[in-house]
Amino acid sequence: MTDTTEQISLDVLLLPAFSADDFEMEKDLPDELERWRDTYEFEHSASVPGANMPVYYTDDGIGITSTGMGKAAAAATVTAILAGERFDCSETYFITVGIAGSPPDVGTLGSVFVADHIVDWDIKHRWVARDGKTEEERNHPLELFSYRPYDYVYHLDDDLVDVALDAGQSVELRDAPGMREYRNQYSQDAARSDPSVAVGTTLCSDEFWHGETVSEHAQWLVDEYDAGTYATTEMEEMGTATALDRFGALDRFLSVRGVVNFDRPYDGQSMRESLHEGAEAETFDATLENVVTVGSAIVDELRTDGASFDG
Repeated sequence: MTDTTEQISLDVLLLPAFSADDFEMEKDLPDELERWRDTYEFEHSASVPGANMPVYYTDDGIGITSTGMGKAAAAATVTAILAGERFDCSETYFITVGIAGSPPDVGTLGSVFVADHIVDWDIKHRWVARDGKTEEERNHPLELFSYRPYDYVYHLDDDLVDVALDAGQSVELRDAPGMREYRNQYSQDAARSDPSVAVGTTLCSDEFWHGETVSEHAQWLVDEYDAGTYATTEMEEMGTATALDRFGALDRFLSVRGVVNFDRPYDGQSMRESLHEGAEAETFDATLENVVTVGSAIVDELRTDGASFDG
């Protein structure tokens, strides 16, 4: 690979959160970038000061780089690319491609969701219910800030989301025996269903939370922002969207996430068992393959019709 000093134009920039190039991968942390190397020939690379890692790109305008984990890392990487002089991103589509959790009454293992809203979980008031002095405080241990310069939610471009959904639903998703066995232990119909491609809100958080009670709080927050029902939970989208919004590129952003875990245990399962038993290697492998299959179909559609697409 070569590091060029000429400005590079990109049609699409793929944004997984982490890869083996970032750090020594833990055994329970999948490489979100690896499979894309087998899909496209990223012949070149260019370093960007402030970004998490070099941007790898093809001869025909497809780029990829890992943002790093969490909102701050994602915002820093995307800002560095947009503010830098190495890449011309004036017409680039930005697509997050990675893994996520999902509530079992909305999604299932192996499914892929295209986000239509991004909600920030972290910016709010929260207290522990038992510390509440009134019945209302004990029943509702969350509150939006009384002063908010703006709502901490992004509504992504509806037309672009529709284009992505149509492209994603045109492909066949992989399933796996272990995934079927695990999800069938849940009572919810959505959890027991086959993997599919759908649209839903993504809830972004630097905190990895788990359990039905926090899930209820999460949906309360999404309801307060009138953002529908959350379908995925992840750790980067709000940072990426904030950077893109400030550079006037939010209307060219898609979030494509595959479900590798449920956000709560099934009946009779302990919290710790749920955290460690749900996302097995087979689930990671099949879901990441589905993300690449769906993501590449979206890339192909955008590159075919992107010039005439009115976002």
